[in-house]
Amino acid sequence: MPAHIAKLQATKAVFDKVYDFKPGDLVIWKKGLKNRARPALNEPAIVVAVLEKPLIDNTKEVGSTYFNEPLDLVLGLLDEDGDFITFHYDHRRFEPYQTD
Repeated sequence: MPAHIAKLQATKAVFDKVYDFKPGDLVIWKKGLKNRARPALNEPAIVVAVLEKPLIDNTKEVGSTYFNEPLDLVLGLLDEDGDFITFHYDHRRFEPYQTD
């Protein structure tokens, strides 16, 4: 099997693995599924809310990776000034942050 196909299938399997997040959980991007600038790769974010009804991002063009993305996870981050900011994300792109 070509390496590209194997990686495609493996990444889809990672995308399909869903976690039951709750406010206060720390999360990071799943490998290969980061589609926004923040949080940075391996930068923990804190779950602020899990929306029962996702917001649908329809502000982008059909060809955009954000078009119709279900945004059901509100995450909190610290910006460059140390201020707490929140953004909406698709929960399928995150996994629990593991402290070593």
